[in-house]
Amino acid sequence: NNAGDGSHVKNIMPFGKSSGFGKGEDIYAGGDDEERDEVFGLVGDVYVTVGGDGEVSQIAKAAEARGAKVVPLMRTGGASDGEFGFPKAALSKPSYATEDLWSRLANKDAPVEDSAEAAVDVVIRAMETPQGAAKRLRTSMGKETTVVCIVSEAEDGAADSEALVKAIAPQLDAQMGSRSAFVTRGMSGVQESFADKCGDGSHVKHLMPFGQSSGFGKGGDIYAGGDNEARDEVFGLVGDIYVTVE
Repeated sequence: NNAGDGSHVKNIMPFGKSSGFGKGEDIYAGGDDEERDEVFGLVGDVYVTVGGDGEVSQIAKAAEARGAKVVPLMRTGGASDGEFGFPKAALSKPSYATEDLWSRLANKDAPVEDSAEAAVDVVIRAMETPQGAAKRLRTSMGKETTVVCIVSEAEDGAADSEALVKAIAPQLDAQMGSRSAFVTRGMSGVQESFADKCGDGSHVKHLMPFGQSSGFGKGGDIYAGGDNEARDEVFGLVGDIYVTVE
C-alpha cells in the first residue's frame, strides 16, 4: 500500500484466490498456500523478512539454500530474530553490509526511519553485482573519464618503486588529470605515495570495501564490496588502464 503507485508490486496467490489488495497485481502459482509458498521460496533474488513464524523460516531456508540473499529485519522479532528454526547463517552480517547497517536492522531502540534506511541500503547492496558496482562507479566518475588504476601488492614498497611512483604521479596528473581519475585500493606504501604526489588529490579515488576508510590525506574514498576480495573483483572491472608496481 505504501510502495509508490503499486505498479512494481506483485502478489503471489494460489490459483483461484485474490489478495484483495488495493495496489499491486495478483500473479498465480500453486493450488494452495503450501504450494504457493514453495514457489515463493524459489522466485526471488533478495528476501526481506519481517517477524514471522515457521512459514517465514521455511521460505528463508529455501531461499538461502539456493543462494538467494536474505535480509532479516531482526528488530521485528519472531522468525526474523532467529526463532522458529530461522537459518542462523542468514542472521550473520553478510559481506556486502557494514556492521552499522546490520546493527540498525536489529536495534529495537533505533528510530524506525533509521532501520528502514539501513534495510533499503542493505537490499540495494545485496542486489549489486561486481559488474553493476563497476558501472555505478564509472558513472559517478563521469562516462568520458579515463580510469587509471594503480596496482601494487606490498604495503611497504621498495625504495626504487616508491621513487618511481613519486616521479610518475605528478606527471600523470599534469598531463591526464583533467580527463582522468586515478584509482588505488587504499593500501599504504606505493599507493599512498602515488596519491600524495598526484597534484592536489582531486583526481584520486581510493576504492575501499563498504565501511572501511583509506585514511589517506589526499583523494576521496569510494566503495564497493563488503571485503577486500569483493572490492578487488570490482577493481579489476572498473579501470581502462592499469599501472602495476611490484
